[in-house]
Amino acid sequence: MYFPRLYPDELLYSAIARCRVHLGMESHKGLLAILFGDTRVAAVTDLPSHLQSLADNTGLDAKVLVENYTLFPLYVPFIPQERSVRLYQAMLAHDRPGAIGLAGSSTALVKWPKWLRYCPLCFEDMVDKYGEPYWRRGWQVQGVDVCPVHGCQLVDSPIPFRRAHRHEFHAASPLFISNGFGVIPADRWGKGIAVSLAGLLDLHGKDSPGFGRWTGFYRQLAMECGAMKGKQVRADVIWEQVQASCSREWLTANGLWGVEPPSWLLAMFRKHRKAFSCLQHLVVWSCLRPGQDVVDIMGEANSYPAITPDCQPVRLLPAEPGDIQIYRSRWTALIKSHGGAKVARESQHGLPIYAWLYRHDRSWLLATNRGRRCRLGNHSHTDWCKRDRTLVRLLVRVGESTADDLGLPRRSRNWFLRQLPHGSSVEHHLAQLPLCRAFLDRYAESVGEYQVRRLTKAMLDDVVTGRHSRLWQLERRCGLQKGKVTRLAAMFIASIGALG
Repeated sequence: MYFPRLYPDELLYSAIARCRVHLGMESHKGLLAILFGDTRVAAVTDLPSHLQSLADNTGLDAKVLVENYTLFPLYVPFIPQERSVRLYQAMLAHDRPGAIGLAGSSTALVKWPKWLRYCPLCFEDMVDKYGEPYWRRGWQVQGVDVCPVHGCQLVDSPIPFRRAHRHEFHAASPLFISNGFGVIPADRWGKGIAVSLAGLLDLHGKDSPGFGRWTGFYRQLAMECGAMKGKQVRADVIWEQVQASCSREWLTANGLWGVEPPSWLLAMFRKHRKAFSCLQHLVVWSCLRPGQDVVDIMGEANSYPAITPDCQPVRLLPAEPGDIQIYRSRWTALIKSHGGAKVARESQHGLPIYAWLYRHDRSWLLATNRGRRCRLGNHSHTDWCKRDRTLVRLLVRVGESTADDLGLPRRSRNWFLRQLPHGSSVEHHLAQLPLCRAFLDRYAESVGEYQVRRLTKAMLDDVVTGRHSRLWQLERRCGLQKGKVTRLAAMFIASIGALG
């Protein structure tokens, strides 16, 4: 039975659509009857089913189809092993619906893109090399808006990601490219996310770390960036690093912005009880481990024990002559490497050593820990210069993104501070943040400037609606009462009256 050659990183959906074009068939259900032996097969883009029937009828390998030509590799690393096996079986079988539910994408915070997307430059290369374009897997993930090959922004096609008609497969076409299309270069953040996603798609035969190992890995990440306070994770510290790396607009567009810090970030650094989307993982990796290869991250996650160190039984090491000096040196090395006694005790190798010393050399252990105690709860070790630079960058972003929005409330000093994480703390320490203080002094909106902005918005609304309001009508609409109009606003009103 004829089936076209599969191209590198092609969606199986794309190959089936090309098959219909090559055969010149107008009937979508007729194609399904030939390829699957069943006309009820749904045109699913990311996680198709009935793949064993397709493999039997075309001579293809079902396992290769699942791993190399669907989005299956983006879900497997983040769900338990038993669930990934069930998902794989559901994609092969013809009588096991629910693959999307097993992957968790139907209830995930990050959904799928609205349209199938493409890279105009890749389309041109495909036509030159293969004679036709096709849909690549790496283009069809929400939040990944950049082509990893050319580093340009992806373009929405007129084909919906979730089918408009249940059984229709639509092939990519060079007609999607208009003569005047413009290639938009991408920023560094978008390129990094696209490259990391390509690494996930290339993972083959890697077992899922499972919820327990992911919990240990993210606890280690929190420890590395100084976000651990005892056994609690300070998600606000991690959220600062996320905001410093990617823009608020990007996070909002992908459903990742929320109450600061957002609930999804808190859940990722607590004990994992559910799966998170690949985009959420990629965001955290790109912010806390920038530039690290996805293969290395997966290997590190799989190296953690299946249960977290907190749940492991305490194993006391036997006491032998001369062991005291050995365990003392090991414990002091652990304290030095982890920066404190409590963190060292909760590390993978610290618990048995601490237990042994507590049993056999308690007085030395307590005296050593007391001398190395980390000072928490104050700002004596805060790098104020670094924090000042980070916060002023956030303020600049907020100022630039809201500069043209005339409908905002007054952008006062307190308004800017409320846009920052832990703004009340920033307000109390402005004496140590000269850059932030200078920004607020320069860009905080006065009452007069706010009144002028409201008048400007009312006048622009008149232009749009074709209405002509008198000065007193403008003042009433803007809520400007007599006796409360500032000198700046009065001068603006006078200039309006002079212009007629």
